[in-house]
Amino acid sequence: MTEYQQKYIQLKNQYDKTNGGCESIVALYGFKEELEKIDSVEAKTVLVYVYDLLDLKQSAYNLLVEIGDTSDKKTAKRLAQLKKSADTMGDRFALPKPKTEAEKLQEKEKLVGLPYFQYHPNPLETGAFEQSEEPVICDCCGNPTNIFYESPFYSIDDVECLCPQCIANGAAAEKFDGEFQDESYLDKGVKDNSKLDELIHRTPGYHGWQQEYWRAHCGDFCAFIGYVGAKELRAMGIMEEVLDDPLWNDNAKELI
Repeated sequence: MTEYQQKYIQLKNQYDKTNGGCESIVALYGFKEELEKIDSVEAKTVLVYVYDLLDLKQSAYNLLVEIGDTSDKKTAKRLAQLKKSADTMGDRFALPKPKTEAEKLQEKEKLVGLPYFQYHPNPLETGAFEQSEEPVICDCCGNPTNIFYESPFYSIDDVECLCPQCIANGAAAEKFDGEFQDESYLDKGVKDNSKLDELIHRTPGYHGWQQEYWRAHCGDFCAFIGYVGAKELRAMGIMEEVLDDPLWNDNAKELI
């Protein structure tokens, strides 16, 4: 057993023991970054498992394609499993790396310059906006921006990048006759048309496995605050409660 395998087993045990606790995820990301700097098959073999555990499915598949022996039955089977996950999830649903206090402060400083989105209040944290050191040009206003939107936008035009301001003031939706959320996939019961307009024309959307769906409650739309998967449900201690919901059939439960 290599030193990389020993460390992975230690970190995975810690991760399982804490149900994906914050410190265990930080440690896994640190190990990931350490392995990525090592150019050896032993390190890369373990890195595949680290990527997989962090739900970086596309990265795990790509790396195993690069280093794996496809004539080996176990490797071929693992590749097939990872390809299925990579095609469905990519790296979009990876466990988020917990932020340091310094990173949280930087994010708060950036949020000061962002418009407030009632139905999507933490767009940097959810990944609705990308950030880059080099500014890009907003397709709507033509101005440079270091924070830009690349999530769902339903329009006949090919729109690559939008700045937060053009979303918040409705300019992007108006210029490209577009929507950030498909009106057909909303909970019913919101009778105020101004709230519908706010959601579909001036609110950043989110990435879903399939068609994005926006929930409502008490006559108003809910705010999207983040993604929840099986690991998060276990960490919150409500996995069994969720699976007991009659909403899910056996196929849905297996998928969860």
